[in-house]
Amino acid sequence: MSLRWIGLLAALLVAHLALAYHVGQAQGVLPQLVVIAVQGVAVGAVVVRWRRSPPLIRSPWLLLAIAAFMQILWAATNLLAVVVGDVGGYLTALGVVFSGLYMIPCMFMVARSFVQNEPRVVVMLDLILSCLVAVLLYRLVTQIISGPLASDPSSIYLIIHHADAVDFSLAAMAILRLLGARGFRWRFFYFAAATYVLVNAIVAAVYNRVEMQGLPWWAGSLVDIPYACLAIVTMRQPPRFLRAYHPSLATSQTIVSFAPIMLSLIILMLGISVSRISFIPGVLAASVSVIFYGLRVAFIQSRNLDMQRAIDQTTHRLQQQVGRDPLTGIANRAALDTRLQEVLEEGLRTGSYCSLLMIDIDFFKQYNDSLGHIAGDACLVKVACALSSSQLRARDLVARYGGEEFVVVLADTSAEAALEVAKRLIATIERLQIVHPRCPQGHVTVSIGIATQTHDTSIDPVALLEDADRALYRAKSNGRNRYEVADDMKSDAPAALRGVGATDSALPF
Repeated sequence: MSLRWIGLLAALLVAHLALAYHVGQAQGVLPQLVVIAVQGVAVGAVVVRWRRSPPLIRSPWLLLAIAAFMQILWAATNLLAVVVGDVGGYLTALGVVFSGLYMIPCMFMVARSFVQNEPRVVVMLDLILSCLVAVLLYRLVTQIISGPLASDPSSIYLIIHHADAVDFSLAAMAILRLLGARGFRWRFFYFAAATYVLVNAIVAAVYNRVEMQGLPWWAGSLVDIPYACLAIVTMRQPPRFLRAYHPSLATSQTIVSFAPIMLSLIILMLGISVSRISFIPGVLAASVSVIFYGLRVAFIQSRNLDMQRAIDQTTHRLQQQVGRDPLTGIANRAALDTRLQEVLEEGLRTGSYCSLLMIDIDFFKQYNDSLGHIAGDACLVKVACALSSSQLRARDLVARYGGEEFVVVLADTSAEAALEVAKRLIATIERLQIVHPRCPQGHVTVSIGIATQTHDTSIDPVALLEDADRALYRAKSNGRNRYEVADDMKSDAPAALRGVGATDSALPF
């Protein structure tokens, strides 16, 4: 298909030269019809590429097609001026405006970031700024071409110089966007756009200066060049260097952030020029460009702050979830190890030693066997909720150790205070009255092993956990529904606190 398009394009280029030579002038009706045909081929090629592109990249291809179509309107207006005449030069001025309007979609496609979550307010600001360029350009052109300044060559050159500045600025920004595009499809698009805009800028600079001296018969073929380049680049396979080139993330982000300033700079430049002819509108336009760019930056910064807050909240929730047991919602083993390590180090440093309670649900296997695992999970959740809501301090930690075992870390807690907490927890679970048909008490109970840090205790959490686990094993061996203390605590504890059984655990407190 591309070969047929290129063949048609080549035939049109040859026909244009032949007709222009035959007519003897560049602005003949037939040569200008061929110019429109060449432009139509380029627009058609871009539309085909637009239809074949993924949804996210269709917008820039459509903008490129609109930009090229604006030049078709310019050529058609010039043709209309030749056919019906141009009394007063209004059609000529309109043609110049159409020619300049191609800048609006071009500015839009080099200034926008084209991200899916781009705020609509930012898009509207970019569109308003782009339309403001058209208004300023129209005012500048009509006041010069259709006014008393039309006979002054310096005024015409003023328009030419502005057109050159805008065209080459757009070309530079398109090349920058090409260098900053991280995706291959985006690099290909900006390669096609940069080729068209740069070649068009060069051709326009030459054509406008030649026109000031009178157009020779071949001058119209200059207009064909950017459209021929656009059609060929769009229809051919992308060059290999586009696949090999990969800009860094920092380079891409810097270029995308810098691109929107081009709109404000162009409006500022046109506003200054218009102010020489009409002071107040020019100054207002220049002021609007600065204000709108400031608003654009403010909206983007506000969105980035909102996104950062959302990320921070998500990170916080993830951190909480990572340290939480998915079934019971209390801390998991990882959070337990971290907190116990912190408390042990703090106790060794300050002398405010911690205590540890290892808690096990009595006859839990028999509970699962008789009532099922779903009921077992519900039992674990109820026990976990009761333990975590038993008037513990904010700096204490209740964690699921594994299976039906739980651990309570009591920061800055003596052995005597740990015993009182253990009695309170045993009574709390009994008050739940969770029916257990295979337990001697007829309801769920727990056994607790207690270990307390001393000046000789290692800051390794495993050592204190093992001491509490051995005490828990004795509590279960001695009849369950009770607590026992670790061996090193027994040797130092008062007699009243040694060998505490189920009877003591039921005492009121």
